Amino acid sequence: MIKRYYIIKENTNNSVRHAYWQINYCGCNNIEPLAEFKDTKEALFVALDMPCVEKERIEVTSEENCVRIFAPTKKGFCFNRDINLPFPTDPEKVSATFKKGVLLLEIPKKIKHYKIEIK
Repeated sequence: MIKRYYIIKENTNNSVRHAYWQINYCGCNNIEPLAEFKDTKEALFVALDMPCVEKERIEVTSEENCVRIFAPTKKGFCFNRDINLPFPTDPEKVSATFKKGVLLLEIPKKIKHYKIEIK
């Protein structure tokens, strides 16, 4: 998010208002990383492009219907993405790998199969 600040300079005759723009990195300035999705019957595979990120600083949290990614960069801004899932998943089975600036997620689908008894 870019915030706008006003600095007012007062002269003896009148007031002059100057606007200055400031980027607030990692406080409010989150950028959504580019993502590529591949959906199969068993899982959803996601590749997120996150350059200038250190592996140790990436936070991936998983819930039953959502995966959240947050990663501050070396350049001062943050990558932030929520992936809302149209299917339930087992949060403990989500896996993440980070290679050469790309975060790879494998989100397995929770497939429920019930055997129906015939009466």
